[in-house]
Amino acid sequence: MLTDPTISLIEAIKARLLNDANVKALIDDRIFDRIQSNPTFPYLSIGEVQVLPELGEATDAATAHVTLHSWDRFKGSDAIKSIGKYVIAALHDKDLALTDGAVQSMLLESARTLPDPDGLTKHGIYQFAVLTDANS
Repeated sequence: MLTDPTISLIEAIKARLLNDANVKALIDDRIFDRIQSNPTFPYLSIGEVQVLPELGEATDAATAHVTLHSWDRFKGSDAIKSIGKYVIAALHDKDLALTDGAVQSMLLESARTLPDPDGLTKHGIYQFAVLTDANS
């Protein structure tokens, strides 16, 4: 049976970020699945999650590609880069406990910052590859 780790993985990522003092100091508890209208900046949002099953006999594993976004409105890009630095430090190559399995590895695939088309907002994008195993 193929287990989709998305729900427990997102819960574990949120918990890790909310319990990280550096991340919490910058975004407080503002991590959203769905962004509110007129949100308080800065904040993080959970983006796309793609799950690729690891197929094999008696295997219930998957690689999840998880994208997180950070958003801020400052004249410079230092604040958005600080958020990214702390998000990466909190998640890259760290263990996460899942309710329906285990994380075997969580590695940063890419990170970038860019200006939003509105001309006011800075946007950070962090992509992680997460290998999960429901049998662990």
